[in-house]
Amino acid sequence: MTGGTDQRGTDQRRTALATVILGGLMVVLGLVVLVQALRLDNGGHAIGPATMPWVISALLVVVGGLLAFRAARDLGAWRTHPQTSPQDWKRVGVLLAVLVAFAVVTPYLGYVVSATLLFGTVAVVLGAPARLRSYAYGWCVAVVVFLVFDVVIGISLPAGPWGF
Repeated sequence: MTGGTDQRGTDQRRTALATVILGGLMVVLGLVVLVQALRLDNGGHAIGPATMPWVISALLVVVGGLLAFRAARDLGAWRTHPQTSPQDWKRVGVLLAVLVAFAVVTPYLGYVVSATLLFGTVAVVLGAPARLRSYAYGWCVAVVVFLVFDVVIGISLPAGPWGF
């Protein structure tokens, strides 16, 4: 086997392993959202404050489960390759640290700023080639989510000192 083919197999295995981890985290996050949604009341209406968390929870669990299942199936094809490298675990550690930091700073910086930093940093850690563009895309996604929740649904996200 040539070096290029071996490297490609290792990269595919790392991608599949990262996808399994992401899928698992999505399922866990979906279950956390579900537990929180159970505490909300729709006030006797079919659609209310608890509706959107239920939808988000279901999507997170289904998509995360499918991602993890498919990637775990794909991992079976690369069992002969070496186990994860320290670089893989470092990347997972950084992603978890960024997620925890997001949860801690959101009340102080507001959702848009915190989510921009989260989305941009995750993209860079996962290998996005253009850092500035990653943060710009992160800002766009954060603003759209903020507007959908704040204006369309009427659920206020943390605004921070800037009001957004």
